[in-house]
Amino acid sequence: MNVESIDIGGKQFQIHQIYSKNKNANARLKENVIVISIPSRWSQKDKDRVTEDLRKRAIKAIEKGTWNPESNRKLNFDHGQRITALGEEFQIALTPALVFRAQTIDNQIEVRYKDFDPEKENKIRKYVIREILKKTENKVVERIEHLNNQHFSAELKHIRIKDTKSIWGSMSPKGAICLNFRLLLMPTEILDYVIVHELAHTKYKSHGKRFWDLVARVMPEHKIRRRWLKKHGWTIK
Repeated sequence: MNVESIDIGGKQFQIHQIYSKNKNANARLKENVIVISIPSRWSQKDKDRVTEDLRKRAIKAIEKGTWNPESNRKLNFDHGQRITALGEEFQIALTPALVFRAQTIDNQIEVRYKDFDPEKENKIRKYVIREILKKTENKVVERIEHLNNQHFSAELKHIRIKDTKSIWGSMSPKGAICLNFRLLLMPTEILDYVIVHELAHTKYKSHGKRFWDLVARVMPEHKIRRRWLKKHGWTIK
């Protein structure tokens, strides 16, 4: 792992460059550490080129204040909060109690939690997400299958929806697609963009010209949706 210290706007950051088994490169911000992950199978020329590009973009985003640490991306729920996911509206009711109990009646999600439990937020988050997925997961699967059958005809092995803080979606070499749960809380055209993006990876692994040409053929307005996701995505809670 390569480590670099850098001053950005008067604040000290570290840049960690790591190699991974993933097929795509990415950069993420954890507190004051920029982690640049590069596929180990790439040529050294591609590693150096993409690392420098991600480094410059990360520094620029921090300077502009448009990139928040992953610690600020945690999805938490509040008492009385109303959530709309793929046309389904849910209401959250949270009440302190001596023991942790949770139930869902229709779309009313009720959680009684131990106020002194340091894991209460994680327990609440996991329960609420699980209950919302019970009502919406089939709709996501239907959207994926529709877009796949219409434009890609790829063989998909698994479809998973997870609460992640670093990526919006991924497609494994074996055809397993994973989507960020937070996409369900966004306009459906944004969800569709990420689905199309990941399905395009069944044809082209890297983000080259042929990949983006395919995305554009399926979704001509993909740049507008991509910009919306970049600007607003992590603010959706």
